Amino acid sequence: MATKKKTKVSTPARKVSGGYSGIPASAPKSAPRVSGGYSGIPLTIEKQKPIDTKKGKSKKGRDKSIGGTFDVGRFRQGEERSMLGVNADGDTGGDTYGDTGEDSGLAYQKMQDEKARKDAFELLKDVFNSYGLSELADQISSYMKEGIGTAEATIRLKQSQPYKDRFYGNELRLAAGRNVLKENEYLDLEDSYSETLKAYGLQDYFGLATNPQQRKSRQKAIASVIGADISALEFKERVSTAVDRVKMADSTIKNAFQQFYGIGEVELAKYFLDPTKNLVSLKEKAAAAEIGGAAIGQGLPTTVTTAEDLAQYGIDREGALIGYGNIAEMLPTATKLSGVYKEEGINYGLKEAEGETFKRLASEERKRKRLVSKEEAAFGGSSGTGLGQGALSTQYLRRGSSGGQF
Repeated sequence: MATKKKTKVSTPARKVSGGYSGIPASAPKSAPRVSGGYSGIPLTIEKQKPIDTKKGKSKKGRDKSIGGTFDVGRFRQGEERSMLGVNADGDTGGDTYGDTGEDSGLAYQKMQDEKARKDAFELLKDVFNSYGLSELADQISSYMKEGIGTAEATIRLKQSQPYKDRFYGNELRLAAGRNVLKENEYLDLEDSYSETLKAYGLQDYFGLATNPQQRKSRQKAIASVIGADISALEFKERVSTAVDRVKMADSTIKNAFQQFYGIGEVELAKYFLDPTKNLVSLKEKAAAAEIGGAAIGQGLPTTVTTAEDLAQYGIDREGALIGYGNIAEMLPTATKLSGVYKEEGINYGLKEAEGETFKRLASEERKRKRLVSKEEAAFGGSSGTGLGQGALSTQYLRRGSSGGQF
């Protein structure tokens, strides 16, 4: 009768409190713990079988041919330890692959950080060089050696005296309660001023810049304009008013400006670029000089009070030329007739003529018409009969212009 072969079925170890059945709940203290278990405890639990001496092997993993015991659990632990950088004693050595990689990566990162930091400070030097502050290069290098960041270094540099001198216009703005300009805005404004002056042949107005000392003096002169909040557009208007409307105008206008304000041709630019003077007021002065020049050109007397009054009234150079041309033509006769009829209280002189011509004052117009009426009555209502100079001259008093002046 054949004997049935019994097959043993591996039964999973039953879990109990603190471990599995057949396995101690805790490893010996001397066994160093590694990932997945303890030294000497197989990571994979297999049911051991008796040694088959005939075959020379057992399911436990011993191989008599190599004269020793080969524990599969220990082998797998060793592999795992090696991958984790743990040596046979459970320690982590400095020469393991994992630690070496970590140290190398950290060193490389530090090297990259230091390079980036040096590059940042070199860039900071370039920026301040572009401001004309190369003298701060050594200070920037010193800050780098101190180990401070570029942000802190920048703050300190902006508090230095060389920086404050370079952007002195911002110091003036701050003192006046105005907002300071960013460096690029400040430099753009300087460039705009310089371009305008060059366009009008006044490139040396703020001084030369052939050496460091001259450059600093020029920058401080420009700073006074920036500090007064003079925009690029306003600066250009000031220069064009000084040059186009006064300096390059005919001599009568320049003579009038000097007569009114005591400013000659050489001082015109300085006068108009004075940041303490209001642009609107400067334009009115230029208009007054143009009006005064028109009167002077006709041989008529003029005053700064009258010229500025007419300028504020809105009379321009063209209107002044037409008006004073008409006044010059009729005033001699009007003055003569005013002398003839002064007992009747009729007085028509330059002031009255300017009032009627430029402001269209009805009161002055009535005075002129009374003189015409008196003169025509004296000569029988005719001015063309050849009865004398007085009769002929009244035709100038009747004259009217297309501008509505006469």
